[in-house]
Amino acid sequence: MGRIFTLIVILTLALSTTAAAEAPLQEWRHIDVTAKAVAASAICGFDIFRHFEGDSHFIVSYDNDGAIVREVDTFPGLTITLYAPSTGQSYTSSVPAVLHTYYTNGAAIGSEATASLTGLAEKFGSADLDSGRLVFRAIVVGYDAAGVPNIRFVEEISSVGPNVDVSVQQSRCDGVRSQ
Repeated sequence: MGRIFTLIVILTLALSTTAAAEAPLQEWRHIDVTAKAVAASAICGFDIFRHFEGDSHFIVSYDNDGAIVREVDTFPGLTITLYAPSTGQSYTSSVPAVLHTYYTNGAAIGSEATASLTGLAEKFGSADLDSGRLVFRAIVVGYDAAGVPNIRFVEEISSVGPNVDVSVQQSRCDGVRSQ
């Protein structure tokens, strides 16, 4: 009986240590970033800027070998403000969303990822609403200080939800054009 008990204890310890994946990395971050909306500015013929502000939560998951396999990012209170200094016009939209990213090659720099954005992408002034589920092919371009991968969207794979009547860039332009 003692040998069976010892065997059970050894097997339990061996299985629990080999099957345990690394605990997920979690990062909370406040976003407060302004950048030029390059494509919309080109279409409009005047400068348009995007200001993102709000809190975010990133959860990075690993496989049993410690390689990054998945990430879930939530942006519950994020807003985007589009403004054009030359017209004095602006609009602000809530953009609550969730981004699920699945990585290849442990999220090595240059490797591919698939990213699915679900939620409200942007409400363009009094015009269209861009929401639903967007799936993108992406590339890992680096990591932040905590080790969360940074990705760049390469191409849109699919889109489900309301479609805007004109391009996103034109909608942004129309939203900040002088009245």
